[in-house]
Amino acid sequence: VRPGREVSPLERYELKGRNPKANAILEAAQQYNAGGFPFTVLRIANAFGPKETSIRFWLLHLWVRAHIALRLPMHVDTSLERTPMSLTYTPDIAQAVYKVIEKARGEECCLEHVAGHAFNLACEEMPHQRRFYEYVAEPLGMSYVETVEVESNRSIVLYPEIVRGPLSTTKALEQLRWAPTDLRKALRSVARFYDRVMMDQSRFKGEREVMYRKCQKMLGEDGPRFVSWVRDFYDE
Repeated sequence: VRPGREVSPLERYELKGRNPKANAILEAAQQYNAGGFPFTVLRIANAFGPKETSIRFWLLHLWVRAHIALRLPMHVDTSLERTPMSLTYTPDIAQAVYKVIEKARGEECCLEHVAGHAFNLACEEMPHQRRFYEYVAEPLGMSYVETVEVESNRSIVLYPEIVRGPLSTTKALEQLRWAPTDLRKALRSVARFYDRVMMDQSRFKGEREVMYRKCQKMLGEDGPRFVSWVRDFYDE
């Protein structure tokens, strides 16, 4: 939340700089309240899905795939291990956008139900880190996930990035009649997508090289053997 006038201008500037996207959204809301343009805010949680631009889930998918063979257990951040994780499946965002446009156009009553409103979008289930790793492993045919508890300053955490929550989606469910995809069904779909990306050597070459570089940076000295194992696994 952007700070009010009760704090110094310098403190306001520093806090705004920590989250420029949230600050921009709030400025848009203030413009609307001052008589500006109509808008709807869709708030998402920890995003995952096919072609998700941060490729965090792609990295996680491969780490889970390789972690037992390479003895690289999944990190459980000791400060987050009991934190419920809100997750947003990216195709569900498109569904919400469509619902908002329908109401804004009056195709399904009414503009006042969406203009100036904010809606939270997330899957209904909110797993903690260990359970989330287990869900990611299921479509990979893995019945066991090895984890290790690591202090925050040393842990590699791809999910969750957003730890405030969990999000309440009641307003989106009732007012937009939006329906999120079941979390485990969504994870199965995304796992199939990234396995296809890894196996289709005729496409996504540039994206794979970016992913490999990120893997090496993420895993440090274990990066080269991780990348070598992944290449060999999908070349078989």
